[in-house]
Amino acid sequence: MAWGVNMRDWWEKAIFWLEAHSRWNQLKALGSSNLVRASILMPAFGYMLLLNEQVHQYLTIKYDGWLLNYLPNVWRIWLLFYGSFFLAVATILYSLFCPPEVKRYSSAFEMADGEAQHQYNMGQSKMVQDYVKRLYADRPEWMKAVTDPKGLNFNFDVQNYTDPKGALSTYFIHQWTLRNIQRRGLRIFLYLLFAIGLALIAIPAGITFLQVTSLPVKHLFQ
Repeated sequence: MAWGVNMRDWWEKAIFWLEAHSRWNQLKALGSSNLVRASILMPAFGYMLLLNEQVHQYLTIKYDGWLLNYLPNVWRIWLLFYGSFFLAVATILYSLFCPPEVKRYSSAFEMADGEAQHQYNMGQSKMVQDYVKRLYADRPEWMKAVTDPKGLNFNFDVQNYTDPKGALSTYFIHQWTLRNIQRRGLRIFLYLLFAIGLALIAIPAGITFLQVTSLPVKHLFQ
């Protein structure tokens, strides 16, 4: 019984950690990194895998196989291929499902600064209020524990406030915050795809770095 309780507690903590680290703004940082952009090299690794057997056979026949010692091990190509594949899939799904608010703005305050005055001038304050109200009404149970509409009065037009732009900015802050944590299951899945892809690429890269670094060290102490 205690073991089951401990497992449940561990699982809940793991989900909480993954949820906190997989929010759309953090996935945005992963998706825009140079290493992830390099996942377009995936087809090149695939061609290397397809040609690997033919290249080995050719070198064995033509040069008695001595050049094989200078070819990269096939397992490294496999890891690079699958690593870049996972990164490419994660990037595509991120592009499809990431909320436009998070894509465009790095933070809730940046969105408030960029949108409040414009939307107020366009007379769309009530539309923004209604949209935020709908986001709160449609949020799942788990989001209710981490979000709170306290301080928002959806029935009071922001134009009646002393500082209508400041009041409207508050709604944009809530909008960005809510959108940033939507689709928890998908976010965690994408985070794991990014993590696995980066790990698969890091393994051969790290081993190659150590091997290359060890060469001058060996010569130094000879």
